[in-house]
Amino acid sequence: MAGTAYDGDLERRLASLREAMFQASYARNDPARQREFLERIFEGTQSQDSSFVSVVEARGPRDGVVEVAPASVPDLVAARRKRRNLVVTAAAAVVLCVVGVCYGVLRQGGGGAQEGAGQAAKLRIGLLNVVDTAPLYRALDQGYFKDEHIDIEIEKVRGGPDAIRELVQKKIDIAFTSYPGALTAQSKGVADLKILAAAYTARNSHLMLMGLGDGPLTHPSDVRGKRIAVTATGSISDIGMALALRDANVAPGSIEWVPMFMDDMLAALKRGDVDGAVMAEPYVTRAEQAGAVPVLDVTLGRRALLPLSGWFVTSGQVESQAKVLRAFQSALARGARDVQRPDVRDSVLTKYLEVDPAFVDDVRIATYPETVDPTEIQKVADLMLANGFLAAPLDVRKLVLRWPSGG
Repeated sequence: MAGTAYDGDLERRLASLREAMFQASYARNDPARQREFLERIFEGTQSQDSSFVSVVEARGPRDGVVEVAPASVPDLVAARRKRRNLVVTAAAAVVLCVVGVCYGVLRQGGGGAQEGAGQAAKLRIGLLNVVDTAPLYRALDQGYFKDEHIDIEIEKVRGGPDAIRELVQKKIDIAFTSYPGALTAQSKGVADLKILAAAYTARNSHLMLMGLGDGPLTHPSDVRGKRIAVTATGSISDIGMALALRDANVAPGSIEWVPMFMDDMLAALKRGDVDGAVMAEPYVTRAEQAGAVPVLDVTLGRRALLPLSGWFVTSGQVESQAKVLRAFQSALARGARDVQRPDVRDSVLTKYLEVDPAFVDDVRIATYPETVDPTEIQKVADLMLANGFLAAPLDVRKLVLRWPSGG
């Protein structure tokens, strides 16, 4: 019984420690806030227990061993730059195994995308350059799509709703989008969508409301009447922001949303065209390097580790393009397996997402899932419904892709 109580206390301490580390990570430009977040952990802790707190630096198992080192409060701040923890390592190990199995099954199930002898099929992909897309860039870099006889053409879009619009208009073949944008389109009958693959499951600090340290927006309560840059309305940017503000007891109705490309947000913030901007990684880290400060964590993952984004097609494509889409799944799965390794993922971030190698360890990374879990995505739809972002219940199971027999 005593052992059970101790284990429960350990879990509570570790959970609190992880939360404080995340909080401190996006307060790095404000030492006073950093100390406030970190010292919360030690409130009520006996002095002789201080050595109990450890930081798990899970840079990946080394010869089967995970390194654990005692750390003081200052050490905790420095260790955040390495930011891998034991939970992420365990999850990565599972992903490596499962994605490898899924990849093997997919390889056996399809003969690639070639329409004729040696002929490659072209797929136009609509996306924005956030860390969610790392598996696709890894697959491109390593020639996995070429192995499947696919030529990839990337079309940059401002946000998820724009990607869905272009998908419906047949300007692109696959749309990368956050789930709120896709679920909104599905519920309004704009499109009959299918989830081709999961992209990213977010956690704390992936999506942040950013402001300037000497600007008009440095606290959530400052947001009333402000101009906030988002990739699009009806996306994770404004929906996640509204939910986070409600949690902070701030009414979101007075905000002026200003849609723009995420690439343009930092410059707009510096010019004073907007008062704040909702950014995802790696833009959050870039903005911090330029002197911007986090104001509010917008990520749905603060409520739970909720799915954030995915790759979508229309139901009609499932019939007409089954072979090439299955081949795309296969190549993407290989990329997802690869980016579970921190060194591989960091190389993708620096090469394709323009992350400064000196700051790549600061980029907040969560999970690249290898399968679509409709039960988890349903939680996003239910959350949107409960907060008025969907007019009626939406059954996410209808978006689950089922290949036609013989496809």
